[in-house]
Parts: sequence; structure tokens; C-alpha cells
Amino acid sequence: MANVKLSSRMQAIADMADGRVAADIGCDHALVSIYLVKEKGFEKVIAMDVRKGPLEIAKKNISLYEVGDKIDIRLSDGFDGLALNEADTAIIAGMGGELMVDILKRGKIHTDNDIALILQPQTEPEKVRKYILDIGYKITDEVMLIDEEKYYVVIKADKCDNADKKNISDRCEAADEDNKHYKSDDKPYNYSELLYGRILIEKKDIILKEYLEKQLDKNNKLIISLEAAGTEHALRKIQELRQEERYIKDVLNKIA
Repeated sequence: MANVKLSSRMQAIADMADGRVAADIGCDHALVSIYLVKEKGFEKVIAMDVRKGPLEIAKKNISLYEVGDKIDIRLSDGFDGLALNEADTAIIAGMGGELMVDILKRGKIHTDNDIALILQPQTEPEKVRKYILDIGYKITDEVMLIDEEKYYVVIKADKCDNADKKNISDRCEAADEDNKHYKSDDKPYNYSELLYGRILIEKKDIILKEYLEKQLDKNNKLIISLEAAGTEHALRKIQELRQEERYIKDVLNKIA
């Protein structure tokens, strides 16, 4: 059987995973799950989805690649089908940030138990970053990419209190320095860094720079259109866009 072919987005997700047993939450057709056991040496993956249709296709793919002994298929809403300590890594991808935060909240028993997180929010990544930082995680890596002309970010987060036990001490040491800038005891989060990712900013990520420049141009054109409209709603929207412009320019100054 040929190697598993992943999209750029799914490949970035798989590349970040480095545990032994993964819970692939919202697994869709289970291609990432299959890749983890065939190409990355995972001992087991629990592939879960809330929808029966994708799971039926996942079963066919798992059979096709002959990895049924290493992948469990489960109908599950978020973490509901996962037992405590059954996985060391959770992958949650392909959904909005608000839904992702809700899944993480309902899976508190697992985040309290320090499960590593690979997260790919489709929207509102700032809500995801804020939530995982609030519950004691440290963002240890981020990647931004383009797939089919859309921009995506993938976030890796670890609970670093048990770094030695989990053999992640190196990236946790780096995250200690990085995450203290998000928030200190007497200062709020830097919102532009919640929006766009401090690690990406520190890397001077070229894809982030491209995305921000395009977003700035798009917003400027929209402001001109809204100014012509002159309605109360348009004026409120202009204020929101101007605030976003300040965040974008703040980041662009840092990565120039």
C-alpha cells in the first residue's frame, strides 16, 4: 500500500504530533490517524468523530491501509469516548475556535491530567490561545501555512510541570521564556500576540507577514466602502477595523 497522502494542513498537524497514543478528535476520514501509525510510529490512535458518515469512510480507509489493529474508531462528541490516561496526545482540528474551546472545557478531566494538545482552529485562534494559557498550558510551537489559498495555524501546547516525565523539557524550557510575555502577574495578555501567535511573531514567520499585509489591504478597502455608506453600523464597523489595523501594524513592526 502506498504512503498516506495528506493535504498541507493535515501534514502540518501530523508533523507536530510526537507521542505514543493519540486521540484524533473530529477525525473525519482518519487520514491523519493512519499517517500517525504508518509514518510516525504511534502505537495506537483513537479516531473519534461525532458524525457517523465520516466514521464509515474512516473504517474503509483504515481497512485499506491495513492498520485496524492500531486504530480504534469511536462515535464520540469531543472527549466523551476517551478514557482517562488512554492517550498522551489529543489532536483537535478543522473546527471553529469557539467550538474547540467548548470541547476542551468539556474534556477538563484530560487537560487537568496534562494531555498534550495539537490544535488547528479554523477561526478565532485568539480564544483558543487564551483558554489553553488560562488553564496552565504553554504554547511550545506554532506553524502557519497556506492550503488551497487559505491560511491556517497549527498550535502545539504542553503542560510543562511534568516536562521531564514526558520528555519535553527542551521545548518547555523555551516556552517558559516565551509564555511569560503573554501575561505576567500584573499585566493582561498582549492581545496582538493572542491573535497572531507570539512564536510565529518571534520566528518572523514569512507566511504570517504575508497574511497580515493582505488583511491590512483588505481592511483598508472595506473602510473606504464603509465611509461612503456613512451609516451608524458602518461607523461601528470602521472602529473595529481600525482597532484590528493597530494590532496588525504592531505585529508587522515586530516582524519587519
